[in-house]
Amino acid sequence: MTARRWWRRGGLLAVAAGLATLVLTLGVLVPLLQHRANQPDQPDQTSQPGQPDGTGQPDSGGGPPPAGPPPTTAGGDRTTNPSGIALPTGDLPGWRQIFVDDFDGTELSDDWFAYSGQPDGDPGGWFDPGHVSVGAGMLTIGGWREASRDNIYVTGGVSNRRAVTRSYGRYDIRFRMDQGTGIAYALLLWPGDNVYPPEIDIAEDNGKGRDRMYGVLHPVTGDQIGHDVGGDFTRWHTAGLEWTPDRLVYTLDGEPWATVTGAQVPDEPMALALQSQAWYCGHTWEACPDETTPDVVNLQIDWVAIYAPA
Repeated sequence: MTARRWWRRGGLLAVAAGLATLVLTLGVLVPLLQHRANQPDQPDQTSQPGQPDGTGQPDSGGGPPPAGPPPTTAGGDRTTNPSGIALPTGDLPGWRQIFVDDFDGTELSDDWFAYSGQPDGDPGGWFDPGHVSVGAGMLTIGGWREASRDNIYVTGGVSNRRAVTRSYGRYDIRFRMDQGTGIAYALLLWPGDNVYPPEIDIAEDNGKGRDRMYGVLHPVTGDQIGHDVGGDFTRWHTAGLEWTPDRLVYTLDGEPWATVTGAQVPDEPMALALQSQAWYCGHTWEACPDETTPDVVNLQIDWVAIYAPA
């Protein structure tokens, strides 16, 4: 496979892009979240997190266009168990459970915050907390066009660094992503001090289809290390990572699919971020929205479970 680095492409409302460590979002000071990326076999291009829009408030472009109910797997219940697989509870061999969220309420808990701003280097994207919602037993990060943002697809992102920022752990995320050219997703670990690199992309894609998932390490020194695996990611899957000293094991539905070992594996505290993002046309790796892109493209998270080494 070919690997590449990128990000997110966005982040919280920054006081100064890539330099500030605190931002004011909806009246609460929160750390800045960033992310970068490269494209496979392309010259290095870095992207900084979202920049301030001067308000810290969601756009006023209105809500999403009408959309049908979220799809489920066989046996799933949209209100209590959307994905058909229940949130795991309790410890696992070698792992002690320290955080869970099954998004069974009607709003994001205080363990998370939603970030806002334009992803640096991506005029085709914008993060808005108004595109993050909790309901029907899941977290939904929705992408749809906003007239107030020149009719681009606005999306969203969240971080749980308030609750868990640590070195080493196991991360399991039950997710699915609507089909939608030009709208990519990323489930990742980002440094607790906001200083890139490193970065660990647990699962991401480039918006060209939902038939491949990428796992990429962006180490402090040396080239990025990436792998990819096939699947239908419009359906529910559990993306996972086991992070131990000098070792990363990527998992899909509980089964290992790639391993990275060596001194390039980071040891600094990191936090989980979940997001989707639209990209501008002309990018060398990520697709941009086109006439086939639906009015609404949702990233849905049924649950998140985090463990510390036992």
